[in-house]
Amino acid sequence: MKTQTSTETTTPPEPPPPVDELSGQLAALAAENAELRAALDFGNARDAVVADLTAAGARSPRLLFDAVKGDIRIDADGSVAGRGEIVERLKAAFPEQFASPPPTSIDAGAGRTASAVLTRETLAKMTPSEIAALDWQAVKQALAAR
Repeated sequence: MKTQTSTETTTPPEPPPPVDELSGQLAALAAENAELRAALDFGNARDAVVADLTAAGARSPRLLFDAVKGDIRIDADGSVAGRGEIVERLKAAFPEQFASPPPTSIDAGAGRTASAVLTRETLAKMTPSEIAALDWQAVKQALAAR
């Protein structure tokens, strides 16, 4: 039995990338991580300040947040520094945004709706006691109408 000899050439494994290249990739990933964490912290800060403004009765809390977003400082634990001060400063600068809501309706138009039209047919369906309770001018008009 003959054995075949292999003439395949084996390629040596690629050498690992240089340390400089790895440290460059690591630095890029660390920078991206820091950027994403800052964006997340800012989003959480926005939600917290908007919630405070809403609780304070602001009409446009997101618009007010946009007015102060450059002043937002985030602590190391991720909370917003001076949230109460920010709300108070906005109340002083934009009092119309924190005005009380308009009063509820007192139904000032009550009684101005058209009353039901009285006709001969509706009078014919009524009992004498129901007719007696009606306004006599309306009854006379209904009977005088064709």
